[in-house]
Amino acid sequence: MNKVLTIAFNTYKEAVRNKVFYILVVFAVGLLMLALLLATLSLGEDDRIIKDVGLSAINWFGLLLAVFVGVNLIYDELDKRTIYTIIASGATRWQFILGKFLGFFMTVTAMVAVMGFLLCTLIAFWPGSNITPTLILALILFLFEMMIVIGFAILFSSFSTPVLSAVLTLMCWIIGHLSEDLLEWSKQLSDKGSPAVAALLKGLYYIIPNLELYNIKQEVVYREDIGQLGYTVLLHPIYAVCATAILLLITIVTFNWRDFK
Repeated sequence: MNKVLTIAFNTYKEAVRNKVFYILVVFAVGLLMLALLLATLSLGEDDRIIKDVGLSAINWFGLLLAVFVGVNLIYDELDKRTIYTIIASGATRWQFILGKFLGFFMTVTAMVAVMGFLLCTLIAFWPGSNITPTLILALILFLFEMMIVIGFAILFSSFSTPVLSAVLTLMCWIIGHLSEDLLEWSKQLSDKGSPAVAALLKGLYYIIPNLELYNIKQEVVYREDIGQLGYTVLLHPIYAVCATAILLLITIVTFNWRDFK
């Protein structure tokens, strides 16, 4: 376990020093400031605008960080041949994969925490606006969504190039948010006599985790009911952990097949 933590902390330090990380943070902070500007121009909708734009900024830039930095985690080690040093030090391949995942998840968590703190600070000092429990819950659920996305990014990067890995990860993210629509389209196509396409869409529905479960931005902005609290607070995070564990297991098996010689 010590080797896993060592790899995790080294991955965290490397990711934090990555210029992409700082660029995303700067742009995300800029969007939060944009939310402040839009709120001053609104007519009684400033609370909704701040929360809407703020959460959108955190979601989009967290996603970009998870995709465009995550897909390079394994590729860079192979390209620079530092993987040989890590393996020669006694770390196994599964420890390498798990360490990379934990280290990068720490990076994304740090970024979301910083932006979430800025958003909450802005809301706290804005007249007529207040921090709600659902806002905090939205940030926590987003981390579980990013956990799954990072799992996909590391999986694809274990056998593909960064560009293709980024494309595949983004596709999984899009499909994950269209999960319920895929099932509905599958039923419609089945009724219209297209069983092959219907079966494909239904297969994607069951294979790709439903990421829309972790999107409660509308409930936060419009103060709607989030549904059964037990599902949102307990079962959805457990679902994310299980889905990520399966992705990491597949990654480890795939990575074990690679020949570094």
